[in-house]
Amino acid sequence: MKRSPLIIYPEFEKEIVHSEYQRTKLIIGISAVAFVVVNVNYLFLDHASSAFYGGFASYYRVVAWLVLFGVYEFIVLQWITFQRNRYGRVTEGFRFVHTLIEITFPTVLMLYMLHTAHLLSFVDSPAFVVYFLFIIISVLHLDPRLSMLTAVVAAIEYAALIYYAYSLMERDSTHDLEYLPANSMYLRCVLLVVSGLAAGYVAREMQRRIHLSFDLQRAKSDMEVLFGQQVSREVFSALIKEQGKARKQEATVLALDLRNFTSFAETHSPDEIMDFQNKIFGPIIDIINQHQGIVNQILGDGIMATFGTPVENPLHPDMAFQAALEIVYKVRALYKEGTIPETRVGIGIHTGDVITGNIGNEHRKQYSISGSAVIIAFRVEQMNKQFQSELLITDAVKDRIVVGKATLIPLGKQLMKGFGNEVEIFRVQA
Repeated sequence: MKRSPLIIYPEFEKEIVHSEYQRTKLIIGISAVAFVVVNVNYLFLDHASSAFYGGFASYYRVVAWLVLFGVYEFIVLQWITFQRNRYGRVTEGFRFVHTLIEITFPTVLMLYMLHTAHLLSFVDSPAFVVYFLFIIISVLHLDPRLSMLTAVVAAIEYAALIYYAYSLMERDSTHDLEYLPANSMYLRCVLLVVSGLAAGYVAREMQRRIHLSFDLQRAKSDMEVLFGQQVSREVFSALIKEQGKARKQEATVLALDLRNFTSFAETHSPDEIMDFQNKIFGPIIDIINQHQGIVNQILGDGIMATFGTPVENPLHPDMAFQAALEIVYKVRALYKEGTIPETRVGIGIHTGDVITGNIGNEHRKQYSISGSAVIIAFRVEQMNKQFQSELLITDAVKDRIVVGKATLIPLGKQLMKGFGNEVEIFRVQA
C-alpha cells in the first residue's frame, strides 16, 4: 500500500536526518576534491584553460567560492548534528531553505564571473555541472519534492544567467562564443528539469521502499506480540528461521499437571476458573522463561515445556530441574499468601531426543515437539499420583543436575506404558 510523503513515521524521520547528515558529508568531501583539482590544474597542469576563463583573477575567485561553500556546508553539518542529537529530526522548513541556498551557490559564482569578467564562456563553465551534481545528490533528501525543487530552481536560475549573458551583458569580443546559440543553452534548462524528474522518481521509490521496510518490520513486531501470546518468541523465531523444517536434537521435557483441577472446575464459575488459571500459570510461565525454557503447550490443567530447543543450551537438564523446584516452591507460596486455593502439582522431567517442526497440512500447521522423550516425561508426571509426590525425574536428568538442598529418593526402574525398556525414576524431596 502506497503512503503519502506527508505521512512520516518517527523511524522515517530518523532515517531522513541520517540521510541529510550523510549527504552533507558527501558534499563536503566533493568540495574538498574540487578544491584540490582546481589548485593542481592551475598551478601545475593546464594554463591554457585557466587563461581561457580569465587567468589568476578567475582562479582565486573560484578558490574563494569553494572555501565559502565548504564553510557553509560545514556549518550545516554542525546544525544537523545538533538537531539529530537533541530532537532526532530536522525540520522540513530547514531542508527547503537549505536546498534553495545550496542550489544558488553555483548561480552566484557564474553571475559574479559574468559581471566582472564579461566572458560569455562562464555560462558554459564547469560550474554548470554543479547543478547536475546537486540534482543527483538530492535523492538523499528522500523527498521527491526537494529533488524537483532543486531542478526547477536550477533551471530558472540558469535561464536567467543565459538571458543576462546573451542579452544584457557587455561581452569581451576576444573571448566571444557566439557559435553557441542562446537556444542551445536554454535546452540545458530542459535537461535540468528532466534530471529533476528522474531524481524525484528515484527519491520517491527509495521513500516507498523505506516505508515498506518499516511497515514489514512493524507487522513482524505485531505478529511476534500476537503469536508470542500463543507460543514463545523463541519458537516464533525458530519458525521464521527454520521454516518449520523437521529437526532432531536433545532436549529436556517438563510435563506439569494441576491436581484435582477437574473437581475445582465443576464447582466454580468460568470467571473463577479463568482467574485461578491466570494466577497460577502466570508465575509458572515466568519461572520457565527465567530458566530459558520454552512453553510449548498450555492445557486446561497443565503445561508442557522444553529446555534446550529450539535454542540450544547444554545445561538444559539442570535448567529444567531448577525451574521445577522453583515452581513447587512458588505454588506453595501462592497458597500460603491466599492467592490461590490449596493446590498441588505433579511434574515429570525427562531428557532425550525430540523432533521439532511443523505438523499439519497446507491450511493449518502447528509447531510441535514430539518423540519418546515427550511421552516418557508425561508418563513420569502421571506416576506422581502413584507415589504421592510432586516432582519426579528420570536417571537421564539425575546425572546432569545440581541437586542443591533437594533430596533425591530412588524409586527403582519403572516400566513405561508403551515402552519395552524400564526407566529409573527418582523422587525429588523439595
